[in-house]
Amino acid sequence: MNQEYNIEELEAFLQKVDIPKIKASPKTFLGIAKQPHYENVLSNIYAFYFNPGEEHGLGDLFIKSFVEVINIKLKKVHKTEFSFENDFDIDTEYPTIKDKETGKKGRIDLLLMGYDKAIIIENKVYHILNNNLKNYWETIKVSNKIGILLSLKPMSAKNKDFINITHLEFLNQVMMNLEGYIHNANDKYLVFLKDLNQNIINLSKPMETKDLQFYYKHLEKLNNIASLKFAVRDFIKKEVDNAINRLELHSELKLVTPRMSSNERRLRYYKSVKNEELMFTIIFDGLLSSKRTLLFIVELNGSALTDKEEYRKKIQFDDNENLNEKFYESKGNWAHFALKESDKLTDNDIENLSEYIANKLKESSLVSIFEKLDAFLTDRKQKKQK
Repeated sequence: MNQEYNIEELEAFLQKVDIPKIKASPKTFLGIAKQPHYENVLSNIYAFYFNPGEEHGLGDLFIKSFVEVINIKLKKVHKTEFSFENDFDIDTEYPTIKDKETGKKGRIDLLLMGYDKAIIIENKVYHILNNNLKNYWETIKVSNKIGILLSLKPMSAKNKDFINITHLEFLNQVMMNLEGYIHNANDKYLVFLKDLNQNIINLSKPMETKDLQFYYKHLEKLNNIASLKFAVRDFIKKEVDNAINRLELHSELKLVTPRMSSNERRLRYYKSVKNEELMFTIIFDGLLSSKRTLLFIVELNGSALTDKEEYRKKIQFDDNENLNEKFYESKGNWAHFALKESDKLTDNDIENLSEYIANKLKESSLVSIFEKLDAFLTDRKQKKQK
């Protein structure tokens, strides 16, 4: 990579400014389930919590909070208020009447309907608003009703009968009122509620505004710093490859691209030419952090993991070899047979990285272990072929 940055300028920049520490958004159960943004999933969760009689034990927390947000909005625009009693039915995917123009029916995402009162909710996350809100409005035949466009970001409902509330505005009000309801709440559903709230925060604020502003203010310098990091990473990968080439068994190894592309940025795989189920793995992402360490692993996978006790019984290992006793207890399709983490590397170690790695592999006996495993697997394979 060609150097497109000035080291002195970057050093001066880093001494002058405090780069924000970006924190990853906490994981939520909805996120783990790959359903953080599905509108029907969120509507079903809201429907559960909207029901004062449900086993969550939070009573009218949701409907009270929702009406409070509605009235905050109404007072700003219409100078009016909306009231809603706790005795109401809840429907999701409520079918509408046929649209007068298209002849098609729609579905109201969430409908709260009591005696002569209704709240019609259109739930939006990432989808654009192309729903016929007029048709939704005309479907519900009560005299006192209000339409809500519940969206991730502020957006226009383009309909005078609907007001816009964001998911975050609603959940903020819920969490603000929560203290008065905790005493009777079911602990399990309280945890679910907090998870829902974090999920909405994650969707609504994927990145802090001040962090975005900082990036665009210092765009060129930050991109140069990123280029420097990529250059260091490329240097490390080449030095790891050079270290393998320094070993006597280099001709017995072949570099393999990891199945997960993200692993290309943190490790190198070298498989045995004779036995593809045997490999060296060198994890180098520690060198890209303040740890400044490397992790060297001899690992086995696939058919090499059948009858693992054979390795203990039929191969003579020296006492000083870094064997991993957990190997014999491990389950799955791969296992670490031996591993060694380096000490913290000095500047001199990093400048002479390939030499350092080659020496550490020899000193740690990982090369010797690899050779013994390779010979054993080759012999076992040949015996099976006879």
